[in-house]
Amino acid sequence: MTPEIREPQKRILPLHAKVSSALAREAIYEGTLPVARLERLKAAVVDDTVDLHVHLQLRRDANRAPKLEGTVTGQLPLICQRCLRPFLMPLDTIVDLRLVFNEDEENRVLKDAEPWLIEDDQLMFHTVVEEEVLLALPYAPRCEQDDCRPG
Repeated sequence: MTPEIREPQKRILPLHAKVSSALAREAIYEGTLPVARLERLKAAVVDDTVDLHVHLQLRRDANRAPKLEGTVTGQLPLICQRCLRPFLMPLDTIVDLRLVFNEDEENRVLKDAEPWLIEDDQLMFHTVVEEEVLLALPYAPRCEQDDCRPG
């Protein structure tokens, strides 16, 4: 009798964190995030069954300003705008956001950092990840394959 082989269970990224307590302990959040859970990103890809791999940390910088830093990686199935065939675009985007708690603070840091407005002491990870990935997508994706010709 052969033993059953099981794939390791994926750790899903939590939906949110309480910012005040996460900052106090410089919390790290890691896990996968299914693209199917991100409505706007789901509309931009050919197949929403892929996962994003997320690593995020809440911490304070040298000036004690609250930050969210990390990476989002994966492969997104897009349509090449030249040959009109699907292809996988590698994604490796850096998250570097200054957490702000009101609009005045947001306006003050805008020239020095990318602000992210926190409401009710909650940081919604899915919203942050989706926004950062959408910003990383090319306007007109191209597969760059040798046989890529206008479709």
